[in-house]
Amino acid sequence: MNIETRVYQLLSQSFNLSQLLESMRLEPFEGKENGIWKHEIPPFFCKKEHAPFIRISPIFESDGSYFDDTAYSEEQRVLISFWCHTDTESYQIKECIDHVLKSNDFTHYTANENPRYKDTDIDLLMNNRKYRFFDWKNKEE
Repeated sequence: MNIETRVYQLLSQSFNLSQLLESMRLEPFEGKENGIWKHEIPPFFCKKEHAPFIRISPIFESDGSYFDDTAYSEEQRVLISFWCHTDTESYQIKECIDHVLKSNDFTHYTANENPRYKDTDIDLLMNNRKYRFFDWKNKEE
């Protein structure tokens, strides 16, 4: 399974994350939208009133561990970006995402990067978090 699909499923199925995002919104989403998207946020939903919202983007895939010149794992990395109103919201969302992903064998990582900054295009805080996952292959594969 692609990492962005795996992360989307985990985050979308988290009742705690869904409730947290909904409680912070000035204007709720209508229909089936949950505020979490892969690759691109539809322009209609990219509004200050709809924040917080989340975008999931794959950033790396490569064979990992080898044994007898055969790869037995694939390292996958994902960037999770989310927009919110305040530092407090940022911390709460970060903690919730960390809990969901770390309890499903993801590792958070970052190096010399700006985790949060003001997105002046929309006047919201943009947050960036990177996670890695090792997809171990069965010997039969």
